[in-house]
Amino acid sequence: MSKTPPRSTIRLVAAGLTDVGRQRRHNEDHVLVSPKFDLYVVADGMGGHTTGHVASALTSASLSDFFDATRDGRLPSAPPDDEKELPLAAQRLTAGVRKANRDVFEISSTHREHKGMGSTVVAIHFDGQRLHIAHVGDSRCYRIRDGAIEQLTRDHSLINDALAIKPDLTEDELARLPKNVITRALGMKEAVKVDVQSVPVEIGDMFLLCSDGLSGMIKDDQILEVFDLTSDLQEACELLIAMANEAGGVDNISALLVRAEEAEPASVSLEVEEAVLSQPLSRSYDEMEASHGRPVLELVKDSDIEEETAAVEAEPVEDPLAYLRGIMSPEELAQLESGGELESGEIASGGGEFAASDNEPPSIDETPIARCKRCGHELYLGNAFCTECGQKISAD
Repeated sequence: MSKTPPRSTIRLVAAGLTDVGRQRRHNEDHVLVSPKFDLYVVADGMGGHTTGHVASALTSASLSDFFDATRDGRLPSAPPDDEKELPLAAQRLTAGVRKANRDVFEISSTHREHKGMGSTVVAIHFDGQRLHIAHVGDSRCYRIRDGAIEQLTRDHSLINDALAIKPDLTEDELARLPKNVITRALGMKEAVKVDVQSVPVEIGDMFLLCSDGLSGMIKDDQILEVFDLTSDLQEACELLIAMANEAGGVDNISALLVRAEEAEPASVSLEVEEAVLSQPLSRSYDEMEASHGRPVLELVKDSDIEEETAAVEAEPVEDPLAYLRGIMSPEELAQLESGGELESGEIASGGGEFAASDNEPPSIDETPIARCKRCGHELYLGNAFCTECGQKISAD
């Protein structure tokens, strides 16, 4: 018997955190929790501290603004032919991601200080019965159901794209490919291909959205063990981030948990303010460890740390196709290139850093020069958008 109740008795509860990690000075991740639209987003910015955080903040702000502008259900344009059969809510989500891509691309291509910026994105939207998932890049969505965890998204990575064309690659051939090179991101081109899917929701389902700073440091079974320790979503996010930090914390880390709960129709409210989350952990690792009476580090196996850290710390790649020329035939390489994914200069790597440009943009002066008129966040020299709410900064 299905556990999926009628639309009116499902509600989502959510919590999210983002943390700079242990080896970076700037947090380029962004987390959006918008209960009034049942919209939840994790974006992982790329391009260095002068641009990456702007790209991810702009991605979140653009999606939020798009959902606000389309709250009546009418979309500004007809969907592409391959999306016309999708549910309207899925069409709305993918249209929002494409709009975010155009916004990031426009700023990246017209503002020298933001040249080369981009962002991954994973976003979910709930229409009352089905959850719609859209993603670009390697930020992930997992579903946790009945004690099992399943990755619902497929990373847009060099390895995955190569395997899609040549699934019989040997272990030695795969070992020659870098693990952290992504082949799709927002802001790289005027148009982007968005992967979208719709899944039914059951009471008790949990969905984890995360950046690769989390998924690259801890394994699926370690994620599951967190829910043996706590059922509180905020605390679970804290534990996940603490584990990733204890495993090395080589990148920014974001975790957003969404749980489906049963609720009476009267308890469902649409008047909930959204939150764009950029705060650090609310408790220290030692405090969390003491509250559970066992070391959180027990969940992180020493044998995993070296392997995963090495993957995230790989150097940026100027020409990702060079890795494949000795592995794949010219015809297979042409098939990859014709898909529009693998183009030199548009591939992100190095745990969120793009390959260096010949004309490197100037660094932002780290002394605040003003405050955002919308949210009051500190602004820095070189910002074209507020890094907290995405508000465009006027010349005055």
